[in-house]
Amino acid sequence: MANDVKREISVRLSHDEMEAYLMLPFLGKNEYYSKSEVMAALTQTRVKVGIDESVIDEMLETECYGRERLVAQGTPSADGTDAYYEYMFNTNPDKKPVIRADGSVDYWSIHAIEMVDEGQVIAVYHEPIDGHHGMTVCGKLIMAKRGRPLPPLMGKGFEKSEDGKTYTASLTGKIDMVGGRISILPIYEINGNVDLTTGNIEFRGDVLVHGNVTSGTTIKATGTVTIDGTAEACVIDAGKDVILRGGFLGGYKGIIRTKGNVYAKFIEYAKIEADGFLEANSTLSSDIFCRDKVFINGKHAAIVGGTVYGARGVEAFNFGNPNEIHTSIRAGVLHETLLEVENLKKQLDDDNEMIFKINSGLQQFDQMAAQMNVDVKNDERRVALLRARIAKQADAASAKDKLAKLRTLIESAKGATIKASQDVFPGVDVSINEVLVRVKEQQNAVQYVLRDGQLVMFSVKGELVG
Repeated sequence: MANDVKREISVRLSHDEMEAYLMLPFLGKNEYYSKSEVMAALTQTRVKVGIDESVIDEMLETECYGRERLVAQGTPSADGTDAYYEYMFNTNPDKKPVIRADGSVDYWSIHAIEMVDEGQVIAVYHEPIDGHHGMTVCGKLIMAKRGRPLPPLMGKGFEKSEDGKTYTASLTGKIDMVGGRISILPIYEINGNVDLTTGNIEFRGDVLVHGNVTSGTTIKATGTVTIDGTAEACVIDAGKDVILRGGFLGGYKGIIRTKGNVYAKFIEYAKIEADGFLEANSTLSSDIFCRDKVFINGKHAAIVGGTVYGARGVEAFNFGNPNEIHTSIRAGVLHETLLEVENLKKQLDDDNEMIFKINSGLQQFDQMAAQMNVDVKNDERRVALLRARIAKQADAASAKDKLAKLRTLIESAKGATIKASQDVFPGVDVSINEVLVRVKEQQNAVQYVLRDGQLVMFSVKGELVG
């Protein structure tokens, strides 16, 4: 009985069954373990995969007793890698300008337009990588996640290679990515000035001017208008942002109308209408209307003269100047906005009433056609009613759209504030929701807030002033 095991062989599994440890208890003199006994102990503990017999042989040969050794290891699973696109362009251009150390704004840092050239690679598709399944030392399969493929890129202005992995621009222009859809559109680029020699510009897309825009010219674009130089007494009408790196010298004739935001180094003697916000280093004797906020940045930034309105608020370092030039700062909901809402509601009611009457008239034609068994499709009176209905439906849709925008404006204007980080000089009118305060004494670092129908002035630190 020399080979009989006096003590039970110990086999321990890790909690995830990925490792098995063997311990051989001490034996008496001239007593030994056989390999078959060890293998039987492993089998009894359900260990059957990843056994390293060389370790077992070594333990038996060196009589390694009373100490655990790792004798079996499972195979871990490796999840597959999902497919991905490597984009060769900036998919999220930063439209925020860099603030210099002195507090002024570097409008050259605004990157609103990402350009690509025809034939340029814009994206590369990387296939998914398969993973592999794993197995525990007990033979239990560990499933791995498969790498998921991606659908082809959608959009326009680019081509896909035959293997579906490389995408290249089919034209030179501006590249955008919205909701995973890529669009490359032509851009109108002027390498000099816009003046009488170039004439007025009207373009479906973005316009980029590397020079100045001189007086008397007009730029109309459905996209973003970027001017590297100075814009003079011109008219700019944009469907997106307007970026004036050199500022705007309006000469009381210059106008900017945009459905986006306005960024300008300075604005002087001009008129601005923006659905978004406005950022500039200073404004002088200009009339500004923004459906968002007005930010006048810079260490010595000021709003001097004119009327500046920001629905959600106005912020600047200084309002007015020591010469007490009359300056109007407005925010919140304007009386004319509320009046326009009422007029649009009345117009919408009138349009709907007229559409109802037209539909009644058309029904009478249909009834007459059924009773008399005649075809009235080409009856001039019926055709006239159909045309009138189309026109009224268009009017009603336009009024409804305008009404929705005004209601959004009113909602966003709630809680509007007016803030001067430095000085508010006499000669400045401040109003929120048409509640007006005329500044007669110079104030420093204050914020105006509407409370219970009264315009209250706080210090920028939140302390009540006056």
